[in-house]
Formats: sequence, C-alpha cells, structure tokens
Amino acid sequence: MTSAPITLLVAILICAAPFATAAEPTLNVDRLVEEALQNNPEILAAREKAAAVREKVPQAGALDDPMLGLGIVNLPTNFSFSDEDMTMKEVSVSQKVPFPGKRGLMRGMTEKEADAAAIDIAEVANRVAREVKSAYYELSHAYSAEEVTRRNKQILENLVRIGETRYALGEGIQQEVLAAHLEISRMVDELLMLEQNRAALEAKLAWLLNREADGVSGRPEPVVFHKTAIDIKRLQQAAIEANPMLKGLRKMVEAREKGKELAERDVYPDFDFRFAYGQRDDGPGNVDRKDLMTGMVGISIPIYYPLKQGPKVAESRADARSAEARYRAARNEVLYMVASMGAMVQRLERQIELYQTGILPQARLQAQSTMSSYAVSKVDFNGLLESHIRLHRFELDYHQALTDYEKSLAALEASVGQPLRPQEVAK
Repeated sequence: MTSAPITLLVAILICAAPFATAAEPTLNVDRLVEEALQNNPEILAAREKAAAVREKVPQAGALDDPMLGLGIVNLPTNFSFSDEDMTMKEVSVSQKVPFPGKRGLMRGMTEKEADAAAIDIAEVANRVAREVKSAYYELSHAYSAEEVTRRNKQILENLVRIGETRYALGEGIQQEVLAAHLEISRMVDELLMLEQNRAALEAKLAWLLNREADGVSGRPEPVVFHKTAIDIKRLQQAAIEANPMLKGLRKMVEAREKGKELAERDVYPDFDFRFAYGQRDDGPGNVDRKDLMTGMVGISIPIYYPLKQGPKVAESRADARSAEARYRAARNEVLYMVASMGAMVQRLERQIELYQTGILPQARLQAQSTMSSYAVSKVDFNGLLESHIRLHRFELDYHQALTDYEKSLAALEASVGQPLRPQEVAK
C-alpha cells in the first residue's frame, strides 16, 4: 500500500514535460564573422598599416631632392665685383643619382614589403574569424550545458521528493536523500559557473566585434552536426598555397632577396651631378666679361668597403637566410596544424556519432528503465540517482564534443586559409 504514492510520483516524473524556454534573439555565426571583419580594430589597424607601407613604394624609388646653391666666387677683400676677372655671383643646381639599378631594387624591395603588409590584413582577418567562431561555439555550449543542467536539476529535485516520501514511509534511508541534495548543490554551482562563463564569452564577442554600447546578447543558433570527410594531404597542399601567414612570409623572403641584391650593388659608386652659372660684372674701362658655366660629376669611392659595404652585404645575406628559415619553420608548423586539426575533426566525428547512436540512447533507456524499476522497488534510490547523474554527464560531454568539433573545424579552416567547401574536402 505504501508504494502507491511512490509509483504516482515516479509516473509524474517520467511524464514531466521539459522546460519551455522563452523566445530569445538568436545569433548567427556567419553574420558575426562578417561584422567582425568589417569593424574589428585589429583588422582596421592592419589595413591602415598596409596603406602606410604602400605609400613608401614611390618614396623608395625616388631621387633625392636636388640642391640649389647660391654663392659668391673669388670676391676680393675690398668687396669689389669688378676688380677681379674671376669674381662672380654663382647659381648652382646639384643632383645625386644612385648607380643604375639601385633605385629599381629599392623600389622592388619596398613593393614586396607592401605586398606582405597587404597579406597581413588577411592573416589578421583569418585569426579574428577563428576567434569569433571559437567564442560563438563556446557560448553555444554554455547555453546548452545550462539547459541540460537545469533540466537534470529539476529531475533530481523530483527524485528528492520521491526519496523523502519513501523515507517518511519508512522505506528509505536519509543518506540517499542527502546524496541527492549534494548533487543538486553541485549543479547549482555548475549553473553559476556557466552563467559567469556565458557573460565572459558575450564580452569577448563584443570586443571582437568592436561593440561598445549594446554588447552581444542572444542565444547562438542550435549547432547541427554535419559530417565532413577530411583529406589531410589535399588540405596541407591547399594550406601551402592559401595560408595568409605563409603568403606573407614568402613576400618577405622575396623582399630580403631584393635587399641582398641591393647591398651587393652598393659597392658600385653613386654620382653627384652639378651645374653652375656664374655672372661676372664688366671690368674697369667697361671691359666686357663673359658669364661662365660650370659642369661637374662627383663619383663616390667605396674605400671603406671592409667597414661599411662588406658588413652590409653580409648582413643582408644573413637576413635573407633568416627569412627563408622563418618561412620553412612556419610552413612546417602549418602542415602540422592541418594534420593535427584534421585528425582531431575525424576523432570528434566518430565520438559524436557514438554519442548519437549509442551512448545517449542507451543512457536514456537505462535511466528510464531504472526509474520504472525503482517504482516497483526493484532498484534502490542510489541506483536511480546514479543513472540520472550518468545521463547528465553524457549529455554535457556530447555538447562539449559538438563544440570541440566546430572549434576544430574553425581552426582547420584558419590553418588552411580558406573555407572548407565540400568539393575541397570530399574524398
């Protein structure tokens, strides 16, 4: 007779409807990424930096400003402009001209650096997009985990009522009820941490999107699992060609090669052309004095080669080797990242499928079966509590696997440097 109210409570618990969630504004990952690419300050700074470096290109190939000279030549101490034949008032123009080929090399080196700065925009955008996606999917997990925890907390609260009823009827022990209360308290602590994490992730998204006043509010759209076949070798080859960091480093290698050629050509002399016009006054007795013109060419002599040009050549060659080594190191790192993230995606795919087809259905079935058995006193309260705690953990692990899968895909796309379209990843 005493089992009748317990059976009734269990039946109510089994048939209890899930939480009805109020309608919330939704967030879309693609729209957030697009907004970040438009407004993120780091991307804007990279664009301005690239524009500034681009303005250096014409400067690098330009000649030095010509020099205008005004002077008096051979003026006697009596300050007479007519006593001496060679006294004149002179106007001169001089122009320094580098050895042929130097200006082109300087311009070419700066153009490569400007190209690298332009590619750096794509690298920053690539990183920002990855960070937005990562924060978005972590925020989605926080919402899902909070929903799962609240639902299971309600189930445990119902279980506590059942345990308290059995204890009041003399069919249970107090330790079982206390254990359930402890688990509920732990879930309350989880909810507090999830709420704090959700606020932090919303703040991070607002920072990435450069939102100041309204921030970011709303729930991410439900994550729908789509299996993607990954061809790691093909993605590695695509990354070598498309990864923005590698493209920028290749441009820097080319710039350092231009710098090496420029340093090697610096041993050749530069020229200084000078043209002067001298005006002379007529001499005593109205002696006609012709004005004079002067033309000169100055040539630099690299006599300090061991101290100046020689070390500069060695420096530029070392810079070129360093740039090449940095590119090789980055290339190896990108290949590793593609392989690592690709393997991670493949593992998470299998894990998610296992949760969907095996673990979660079996855990739900076990929880339902345990609850039915408890209603007829075939399972004790601890077994009932353990089955629901286990189901709660599996549900959280499943949502975490979904989050890790999407974050790994985002990291893989960032390493490759382009979206993973089906025709690029299908085997």
